[in-house]
Amino acid sequence: MQPRGGWISAFIIACAPAAFGDDAPLPVEASEPPAETATATATEEPVIETEAPPKDAPWSIATDVESFSLTSDARGLSLHKPMYLLPGTYSGRYPGNNSEVLFAISLKFRVHKSVPLYLAYSQKSYFQALNGSESKPFRENNFNPEAFFRLKPKRPEKWWHLATDVGIEHESNGQSLPDSRSWDRLYIAPYWQRDKTLVYWKWWWRIPEDQNRPPTDPKRDDNPDIQDFTGYTELKIQQQLFKHHQISSNFRYNPTTGRGSAGIVYTIPGPGDAFFWTFYAFNGYAESLLDYDRSVTRVGVGISVAR
Repeated sequence: MQPRGGWISAFIIACAPAAFGDDAPLPVEASEPPAETATATATEEPVIETEAPPKDAPWSIATDVESFSLTSDARGLSLHKPMYLLPGTYSGRYPGNNSEVLFAISLKFRVHKSVPLYLAYSQKSYFQALNGSESKPFRENNFNPEAFFRLKPKRPEKWWHLATDVGIEHESNGQSLPDSRSWDRLYIAPYWQRDKTLVYWKWWWRIPEDQNRPPTDPKRDDNPDIQDFTGYTELKIQQQLFKHHQISSNFRYNPTTGRGSAGIVYTIPGPGDAFFWTFYAFNGYAESLLDYDRSVTRVGVGISVAR
């Protein structure tokens, strides 16, 4: 009988060659130069050879209709989480002149080609462009730096196309009390990716903060009950459809409190695949940190460059 935990050790061993640089090219036998033909003449023009582009570019921040940006393994700088601009949104909580433009940026950087350690930064912003009475404010910005290590077998088909991200992340809104919100988490995110389907299931443990400080102390826990509304896990399912369309769904749920959220994003390639037409819908808690304990329903349209 195989001891408990043996399959986990075998999985890590299978990941090790891909994680630590077992990527040396196989030797290629030198080919003999082509024999001269009888039709060759002394006046034949020489062939001018051009240098081929490098196999691995130092960054990959262009749109890609084939891959999922969240699990892409490009060297250097690359796209990470969804990256969009939604100039037209509607929410009953923010109607009329309080309607908001939503945009998000998200990039990751692979520290070294032989080590799958990534540094990433994501940001979501809520801009009330029509609210001239308050100088068109950014109502909310959420800042999300993180670092994670990716365990991915060199031959995914032998491990049922499974892989795992393990990381630490911080998220805050940069506001002063009483609107300050922040939390830090350790997470593990096993995922299954095959052909046109990605299932990414993220589980986290919140790093405790001091709740006993005075309410005016910036070091106090600003949102001790945030997991009552977000739960402890998030499930993301992405499916590519006909002609490179894609539907992406997000689910969070706390079975103890009965609170959570659901979001759907549908994207369609734009002209020249330079961007994606984007349709957005969300219902539930924690669309933003400031609204973590308020239920928000929102729909929007715009464009994306990462999905």
